Amino acid sequence: MNTTYIVIAVLVAVFLVVLTIYLMGFKNWLVWAVSEAEKVLGSGTGQLKLRLVYDMAVARFPILAKIMPFKVFSNMVDAALKIMNEMIKSNSAIAETITNKIEGEDDEI
Repeated sequence: MNTTYIVIAVLVAVFLVVLTIYLMGFKNWLVWAVSEAEKVLGSGTGQLKLRLVYDMAVARFPILAKIMPFKVFSNMVDAALKIMNEMIKSNSAIAETITNKIEGEDDEI
């Protein structure tokens, strides 16, 4: 009986480690997806960007998208947005890539 509990505990531990690694990869992917959505749709389009990122996630991670409630997904996207904004503030090359603007460039033609 002790052996059964040990085997179950080990299997649960392995599952949790694999799940954690998978979610870490998913979080990194979300930062990329949010950045891509920002490039495509620009600022002020929050709900459209959320929908685009969700559609991308369903295509890329079908199992995770099916088991994760949308509210949890939305919260993870918010966290990814914070990371992206920190990256934009701390690195002008990233800011230029995401916003497609060069410092000093006028929008007028």
